[in-house]
Amino acid sequence: MTARRISAEALDLLKRWEGCVLHAYDDADPLRPPRFIQPGDAVRGTLTIGYGHTRTARPGQRITQAEAERLLLEDLAPVEAAIARSITVPLTDGQHGALVSFAFNLGHSTATGKPLANIAAVLNRGDYDGALRRMGLYVKQRRNGRLVTVPGLVNRRAAEAGLWARGEFVASRHVAPAAPPTEGAEAAKLGGYAAAAATAAPALQALAGVPVWIGVALVLAVAAVAVAVLLRRERAV
Repeated sequence: MTARRISAEALDLLKRWEGCVLHAYDDADPLRPPRFIQPGDAVRGTLTIGYGHTRTARPGQRITQAEAERLLLEDLAPVEAAIARSITVPLTDGQHGALVSFAFNLGHSTATGKPLANIAAVLNRGDYDGALRRMGLYVKQRRNGRLVTVPGLVNRRAAEAGLWARGEFVASRHVAPAAPPTEGAEAAKLGGYAAAAATAAPALQALAGVPVWIGVALVLAVAAVAVAVLLRRERAV
């Protein structure tokens, strides 16, 4: 059976988070945009092109935007398949999209102890909030032999939390479609998002060294923006 594909909305967000470079570059290059790698140039990191594509990247290569998007969909396919194999509970499009982003960023191995496997173990117990909190812990990378908090990862985990919270009325392949909620019901969910943000913030604070109130504000702000977009769409219909 074909694995569930990422929704168009989540894909658009993932493309923004990844960024796109239409020439071959060294992913360790701090310049933005990174310099064009040509044959014979030294590469300190990994040769990359498009939306983080590495498998067929080669020095001197240039691609079109359409080719970059095709490569991204190809690279996402094994990630989506791994999620389909490892997650046994229903997911909204937002939750599924957040997981695809998470696994695309950190690896889609389902081996014990790997990030996706750790999230799946919590999620498959029906603990959606616990899975989201655990996703928020993955904000560090090893640099020069020590683990350090990476602001970009903190921001991405917070954005994934916002995506996780949005579009809860969207049916997955596991459940029958439900009617969209009323504007009042959708607005009432903000209280639930605030509680989720308050729960996740201490974990971010412990790892990222930021005050708890900043963690709450960051996650809640993303969720609030998502709800505002949904409310505007409701009014437009």
